[in-house]
Amino acid sequence: MTDSTETRTEEDFLGKIEVPADAYYGGFAVRAAGTFKLSGVLVHPEITIAVALIKKAAAAANSELGTLDTKLANAIIQAADEVIAGKEKNPKLWEGFILDAFQAGAGTPLHMNTNEVIANRAIEILGGRKGDYSVVHPNNHVNMSQSSNDVTPTAIRLAALKMVQPLIQEAEGLEKALLRKAEEFAGDVKVGRTHLQDAVPITYGQVFHAFAVAVRRDVSEIKKSLDEVRKIGIGGTAVGTGITCHPGFKERIIHYLNEETKFGLSAAESAIETTHAMNPLLNMSGALRLYAVTLNRIANDLRILVSGPKTAIAEVIIPEIEPGSSIMPGKVNPSVPEAVNMCCFQVLGNDHAISLGAQSGQLELNWMTPLIGHNLLQSLELLTNSTNMFREKCIKGTQLDRGNIKRNFNSSFVYATALNPYLGYSLVSKLVTEAYKTNVPLRELVLQKGLMTEEELANVLATGKMTGPAEVDKEIVERVKERMKNM
Repeated sequence: MTDSTETRTEEDFLGKIEVPADAYYGGFAVRAAGTFKLSGVLVHPEITIAVALIKKAAAAANSELGTLDTKLANAIIQAADEVIAGKEKNPKLWEGFILDAFQAGAGTPLHMNTNEVIANRAIEILGGRKGDYSVVHPNNHVNMSQSSNDVTPTAIRLAALKMVQPLIQEAEGLEKALLRKAEEFAGDVKVGRTHLQDAVPITYGQVFHAFAVAVRRDVSEIKKSLDEVRKIGIGGTAVGTGITCHPGFKERIIHYLNEETKFGLSAAESAIETTHAMNPLLNMSGALRLYAVTLNRIANDLRILVSGPKTAIAEVIIPEIEPGSSIMPGKVNPSVPEAVNMCCFQVLGNDHAISLGAQSGQLELNWMTPLIGHNLLQSLELLTNSTNMFREKCIKGTQLDRGNIKRNFNSSFVYATALNPYLGYSLVSKLVTEAYKTNVPLRELVLQKGLMTEEELANVLATGKMTGPAEVDKEIVERVKERMKNM
């Protein structure tokens, strides 16, 4: 809040209240700021910008419909544009947005805070003094044909549709980076591991390709979730019935919002439903949850594969970005994947909070919109930033320690499964057990016992045959059978 010692007196039905004389906010924001001192985190600026977009479009629609004086509408539009331009361009104006993200239900405080800022700036534009609401009134003029109950959920949708675009771009960039690594590592066969135990051969190219496919699938789900988010209930006012609205208001405000955003917005089938049901936002959060789970899993796998570097797997090398310890000299940690893990866990927590908020709507209103909006936009921000960091600071610079990969592979028995069609599961199991006990490589054991020749083993254990579908060589099978009969 402003440090001004001079005040102006404003009045509402609760009584008189003092407001700093030079403040763009008004009495409603003062009351809310004095009560809701909860998180120290302000309302997300993109929600404020989205509310200002709605105010601009509403003023244009009301002016066109003849319900708002053109002179007043133009002043409101100019003031809204200054808010939309952002804090860097209009820092003094943005000092007027003072409210905690956690506040009274339905976002009425954040909505009225914006109404007051736009009204007071419009008053200035028209030559008046802040607080003289006889010139431009926050409720009567800026809020004409609107309610917190349709503005706030619409603003959250607009902000989410704006913020999801950078996330989609970053995630598609991550997919491409993973595909480039898949191509680079196509010939690098490694120990495939299940249950954290040696399993069967796989290439690092296949691993990174699978990562890329998972990211692509999740991006597709995020895109699908936007279809319902684009359907907005603005014009529904208090409970979705459109009370106080001109019959043509909904169509005109959506027209102007589309002109401003290019989001392809449309009127919801039922504005009553969009006032009390937040499932489209929950569905979007669910798609973000899917992506967070995938991102977390990829980060986890990399942390395991870089573990060591002298006493564990240490097959993957990721860029070193900082010293890893304040006490252990030379230690380097997988800091980027760890930070990705933290961001993903926060997104999962946010999704749970959004789920609780979405199910808490009662009768004609979901009053949990401040909680839903705050968590949804934080999830978008965290995933966008962590995806960029992961790609730029980790994936792009990821390399393989081919020496360790080869040593681990050669000392393992992961190729045993490839012998099953030729020697049978039972015999191969016995050979693996013997190889473990005697510390003799399984390959050598097969040769020592005369079960297969070098050439046959080379054929059966070729990388391509061990890491994908392959036809059984029937001639080798027959030769092995003959040898086994004579043993």
